Amino acid sequence: MNGALRLRFAAGVLITAVVALAGCSGGPAPASDAGATAKAAGTASTAGRPGVWRPGKPDTLGPTVAVFGSRRFTRHDIDSVIATAPPDVQTRLRTPEGYRQLLERLIFEETMIRLADEEKIERDSVYRVEVAKAIRGAKMRTYYNRRLSALPEPTDSMVKATYEATIDQYHLPARVRVRHIQVATQRAAQDLRKRLAKGGLWDALCKDLSQDQTSKDRGGMVGYVSKEADLVPGIGTAPAIVAAAFALEEGEISQALKGPKGWHLIQTDNLEEAGVQPLEQVRARIRSDLEGKAVDDFGNALTDSLKSIANAAIFDDSIAVALEPVRTPLDYFKEAQAAVNAADRVALYKTVIEKFPRDSVSVQARFMIAFTYAEDIGDYEAAKVAFSDFLSHHPTSELATSARWMLENMDKAPPAMQEDAAPSDSTKSPSGSGGGEKPERARRNP
Repeated sequence: MNGALRLRFAAGVLITAVVALAGCSGGPAPASDAGATAKAAGTASTAGRPGVWRPGKPDTLGPTVAVFGSRRFTRHDIDSVIATAPPDVQTRLRTPEGYRQLLERLIFEETMIRLADEEKIERDSVYRVEVAKAIRGAKMRTYYNRRLSALPEPTDSMVKATYEATIDQYHLPARVRVRHIQVATQRAAQDLRKRLAKGGLWDALCKDLSQDQTSKDRGGMVGYVSKEADLVPGIGTAPAIVAAAFALEEGEISQALKGPKGWHLIQTDNLEEAGVQPLEQVRARIRSDLEGKAVDDFGNALTDSLKSIANAAIFDDSIAVALEPVRTPLDYFKEAQAAVNAADRVALYKTVIEKFPRDSVSVQARFMIAFTYAEDIGDYEAAKVAFSDFLSHHPTSELATSARWMLENMDKAPPAMQEDAAPSDSTKSPSGSGGGEKPERARRNP
């Protein structure tokens, strides 16, 4: 079984193998004389242990290549599975090792299926969910493919009309094939041209002198250049070389030409004038494009029709809200605390109260509005209104004592400090109605 686990074939082929086999006849089950056959094959039963059945002769479905209990795997069975694999995988499966590994994998899968049946796996909730998802996907794919198969194929007249309407796409610019010899300096290129003019052989001189290591051993061939581009293969952008290539007669040697990598002599051949690709050369491509467009159009139309049938609508404004991060009342409160500007803090505390009027954090937010007016802004009138509002909403809050103290003392000057006075206990509420330390709970972070 380890060999089966090492198998690295296409997942679709292996996972569906047992299903494919279930649809094959698989040949007849071993006959009642299986024991005799086993004896003839030298595998007779011993000590109550049954022998393994072996085939006597091939049947019409090919030789039996393996057995699983009373089940035969014939060549026909395995060929049916291999036929569903991609071509490169089929080649590996048709080797002795690949064929045997596939058989081991099939036996492994069928063993799992039988064990799952014995354990009544169909009662498992996870299994039911997976089956429901598979059925859902199969329904959608089958419906889509059925509708898609009804699309008409592009006609020859459609292909021709598309070709004529987009003829510019099939324009072929003039081009000429170039070979070169590259040297370091203009003087070296001029001297080389003189040697060629005196009968020197191009290929030999190219091999000996060209600095282009890629092309020197094949006569300096770099490929085609086009009038519509300044790019020369293997050389780079070289407008002077392109211009010279179209000015030369076939076989003529150019003057020394400057390129991005040095100096060059070039020769040309195989000039092809500008033209248009004939319809027959691009017919298959146009047909494929039309089929692809038809599929895209079908998909868009199907989506629109299904939305209409379902009376569906998508709300973009709600999507924007849905994509906002979820924030708790405490998140808003902390944002208000962190605001640098006091007026901004007041506005943010009010937002907390508006959004979460029943949350406990709104009690603190309402107190902090009044406290900020008094301590940070210095607007005592606004603070008195806010503290009174707090007490009307939360008269029994633990912050109510601090609110009342603030109403009585916030606009009074603090008492003069005496040098020998003992430090006051700021955690206690002051006695009387005079000034004094503000209670701990009246600080900014109650």
